[in-house]
Amino acid sequence: MTNRQWLAALVLAASALPMAADGARVSDRAATWDPARIVPLAEGASLPTPEELEARGAVVGEILVKVYDIFDLDDPREDNWVYRAANALHYKTRNHAAATQLTFRSGDKLSAQQMAESERVLRTRRYLYDAVVRVARYDPQTNVADIEVSVRDVWTLNPGISYSNTGGKSKTSFQLEELNLFGRGIKLQLGYDTNVDRTSTSFEWRNPNMLGSRWGIVASYADLSDGQTQLLSLERPFYSLEANWALGGFAYDDERTQTRYDLGKPVDAFQVDSRQLDLHYGWSKGLEDGWARRWLVGLRSDEKSFALAADEVPPPSLPGDRKFVYPWIGVEWIEDAYEKVVNRNQIGRTEDAYRGMRFNATLGYAPVALGSSDSAWMFSAAASSAREYRPGLEWALSAAARGRIETDDLIDGILTAEAQHYWHIDRHQTFYAGFTGAVSEQLDPDHQLLLGGEEGLRGYPLRYQTGTASALLTLEHRVYTDWYPFRLFHVGAVAFFDTGRTWGPTLGGERPQGWLSDAGLGLRFGNSRSGLGSVVHVDFSYALDPIPGKNRFQIVVETKQGF
Repeated sequence: MTNRQWLAALVLAASALPMAADGARVSDRAATWDPARIVPLAEGASLPTPEELEARGAVVGEILVKVYDIFDLDDPREDNWVYRAANALHYKTRNHAAATQLTFRSGDKLSAQQMAESERVLRTRRYLYDAVVRVARYDPQTNVADIEVSVRDVWTLNPGISYSNTGGKSKTSFQLEELNLFGRGIKLQLGYDTNVDRTSTSFEWRNPNMLGSRWGIVASYADLSDGQTQLLSLERPFYSLEANWALGGFAYDDERTQTRYDLGKPVDAFQVDSRQLDLHYGWSKGLEDGWARRWLVGLRSDEKSFALAADEVPPPSLPGDRKFVYPWIGVEWIEDAYEKVVNRNQIGRTEDAYRGMRFNATLGYAPVALGSSDSAWMFSAAASSAREYRPGLEWALSAAARGRIETDDLIDGILTAEAQHYWHIDRHQTFYAGFTGAVSEQLDPDHQLLLGGEEGLRGYPLRYQTGTASALLTLEHRVYTDWYPFRLFHVGAVAFFDTGRTWGPTLGGERPQGWLSDAGLGLRFGNSRSGLGSVVHVDFSYALDPIPGKNRFQIVVETKQGF
């Protein structure tokens, strides 16, 4: 074994060991989940709000964790042998695994912001459905408040087959995936996957809280029909807006055949070997005046080499190998502004809608003296803003840019922008409008700007249009029902219209197709009992413009994290 493989094996073994959360006295309280029946432990007592306790300088005492089963057997609708068996077979989340996600510990000064933030963190964990963090008891004489953390489990073992069809191309997966190994929040996945590009056999291990700490590890390996992929990442991230430092790094190696497309058909292909190494450190003063301001520094190596691919149509000329080694500096600003909502991008599920501004940027210089193939400035930047400007009306804007500058020329540059608008007509209806656009400059040969079924133009084949710029408009009338079949998933529906196009020369020399449009209807199934994807999409779309050699009618089946 190589040194990297020995290190990965050692860290994986260590990360599986149980460890109580740092400084948290965790109580085990078996329970089932019904948010309407969650009451403070000091039942009937008048408890101060977290904001009032924070103003008094209260201290966090005991952290009481309650993990609720997948199904509530006290509810007659869920008290049957199938749901009892599911609860019995499921390995419940351990209390310390839930406690390690909190952004505070016993003995800390109580913070209303950190209690709300901890709820949001818990809801991002795929092995949990929802979370409530609140004050359970308060002793005014000692000024100590005990905190109750209530979470509900979902089914996390996926031993089966998944299938999706997008843009006329199917994808099939056979996998054994456990998102919450032994109830410790660890992901283990063994899988076999086949799609339009390749088949692969993969392994992934992911532990976001190694040894009960803030350190997370990801190790993955995939054997591809046209190469292989390896990743090892070890990082202590900015786990909270109040976190003062972050440290980490990763090593990535990927070898595969890169196919280039036009009008949904392969044009040519070549072999690409990508290798990346990165080490970085970040620091912050935490949350000040509602903002977390962070600085980052790092060192990165980014290398790609190219070769002819066996049994594939070769390109007119192979791209030149490139390597960039450079130190970089970054900045990140995040406004603390979130709101809990329901029936937005999910169905019947608590969502944390962002209502603030974010900005991040990095800049590095890769000189030939460090081994770079050419001297270049490497840059990236992204910004977003979201607001509810009137009750029931909200917008969100975002933009991102990246590329490099070589001898005053912008190379591999791309600018993307997105605008979203939500009109929440009532609890059961939302009208959504979204626009995305992109422009590029001298893209590297292994990068393409594509538009098709996979990119949101649902009535057309995958990778149908190519060019140097693109635009896509999506209009949706979303319906959220109260139908809850078998107490397993929430049902929604949508009527949609998409229109988009690309500009500029295409790889195959074809003329741009101009604006293409589609319309259709879809069903949405919100997954409330499993961590294996949030919303299942079944879309029936019709292309309003002809597709030579293709049926205008498309059925798209896929799983996404949102509506």
